Amino acid sequence: MVAGSVRPALTRVGFRRDVRLFLASLVGFLIILLAGVLLLLQRFEQETERAILSNWEHSASLAARELSALSPAEQADMQTRLMLMMGRYELAGAVITRAKGGSVSAGIAPAAEGVETIARPISFGTLTAVFDASRLNQTKKTFLVTASSTLIAAAMATILMLLYLPRITEPVEQMLTSAAEVRDRAPHDDEQQYLIDTFRESITRLKAQEEELLRLHQAERTRADDLERVTEALTRSISSGFVSVDPAGRLIDVNAVARDVLGTTHDEMRGLTIDEAFGDSEFSRTLLAAVESQSTINRRELAVTAGEQPRVVGLTTVPLLGVERQFLGMLALFTDLTPVRRLEGRVREMQNLADLGEISAGIAHEFRNSLSAILGYLRLSKNHASPEALKPVENAEREAYALSKAVDALLIFAKPMAFEKDVVDLYEISGDIVQRVSPQFPEVTIACSGEPAIVKGDAHLLGRVIENLLRNAVDSVKQKGSGAVRVVVSGEPEPEVAIEDEGIGLDPASVQRLFLPFQSDSPGGYGLGLPLVKKIVLLHDGTVELSGEPGNGARATIRFPRVASDTKSNGFATS
Repeated sequence: MVAGSVRPALTRVGFRRDVRLFLASLVGFLIILLAGVLLLLQRFEQETERAILSNWEHSASLAARELSALSPAEQADMQTRLMLMMGRYELAGAVITRAKGGSVSAGIAPAAEGVETIARPISFGTLTAVFDASRLNQTKKTFLVTASSTLIAAAMATILMLLYLPRITEPVEQMLTSAAEVRDRAPHDDEQQYLIDTFRESITRLKAQEEELLRLHQAERTRADDLERVTEALTRSISSGFVSVDPAGRLIDVNAVARDVLGTTHDEMRGLTIDEAFGDSEFSRTLLAAVESQSTINRRELAVTAGEQPRVVGLTTVPLLGVERQFLGMLALFTDLTPVRRLEGRVREMQNLADLGEISAGIAHEFRNSLSAILGYLRLSKNHASPEALKPVENAEREAYALSKAVDALLIFAKPMAFEKDVVDLYEISGDIVQRVSPQFPEVTIACSGEPAIVKGDAHLLGRVIENLLRNAVDSVKQKGSGAVRVVVSGEPEPEVAIEDEGIGLDPASVQRLFLPFQSDSPGGYGLGLPLVKKIVLLHDGTVELSGEPGNGARATIRFPRVASDTKSNGFATS
């Protein structure tokens, strides 16, 4: 290709000019076409008019010739002749004007509207033929309407072209502007080819970017799946309760530890609100308040109830914030502090008992020394007393011996207990004690029921605990005058012995006081039985509870930790 044959580059102005030239040529061609059609229609209209006029001239000449050939006799009935001629020569009307005067007419008068007349001489006067001009007028009207419509259409096409030319050129100009942002155009490039090439390159580039985005999406999805699996494994493995909440207060994830600690029964918790999942509790209210205020909580202790077991949990919340500090949700971690608090309470109780034991031991030793001296002096006084003074001395000696027994009991309470734990059955121990104590109180019905309950402990000390509680229950029934005592032993969910009586009952407000030395409500008691019971139970890692109402009996319950199945079998094998 030679240099002179290179096509000049089109600019936006050139494109608009080409479009205008094309549309103007198209409109000009249409105008010329319409003009030619109009000329043909005009010629057709003129030919039709000439043909109609020629036909009228011929019909008028034939009618005049026929009338001129009439004899005088035939001219008598001229009216009938005219009527027949109108049908034969397609006349709308006819008028004969006689040379001697007078006229004969038939059909439409020559002066009527929409008619044309042609006069022809005849032998006895003049014939005026009247023709219907509606066809001729309709032909002229059709031509005028067609010509007007054609001119209006041409004018409207020109106006539309002028109006829509910017709409046609503007998109291409916008495409050229946008294409220039994507790809540079060489000066010799044609605009249309430049747009096509740019469009193709854009499609190719978009496909490549789509494939890259798809690959990145797959990689991101794989990473998200891996992260989700790691997160699920982490939440399953974490030893604390874990709850994640969205900004609307709906649960996203809850691990198994949280379900166990909070005692929830929902199988699927995702999407539930905090109240729906955990009920109206202190935990729910605190967590919901933290979500609404987007606040952090550090190790706040809350009371929750899992089933019927009250628990204490330590709650920590961490709000999740995005890059722009938007709130994404809340993470809640909590630990079941119930065993820790129970252990702390047990340690405090053991320390209290140890302190009481130390004080009691000091007091008992001081009392014992003084009592020994008092009893010695009383024996000497008894040997040298007169008969009148002997009875008061014996009474004083009796009281001193009673006080000595109380001091011995106090020493037993204060004495440190060392023992080895064996595998024993609480049901067997309870049955033996009931059989041994029942004959001593025939007026009180004592029954024992239940199932084997295996614990690790000292059978002698545990028997002492059950016997003390049983004797307290019997005393309560005897004070009331009638009633029964029931000993119920169960092994599930924890080994437990419950001693129920129908005695005088107790005041719940005095329960804690009854576990202190010398706080007995029983006549003649020293108030050391229940403190000793609590001490032995605590040494066996158990708990003791008292409940009841005044006049409605009481219930003493002791519970011990479960024993592993292998420990049970090994314990019984060696017993």
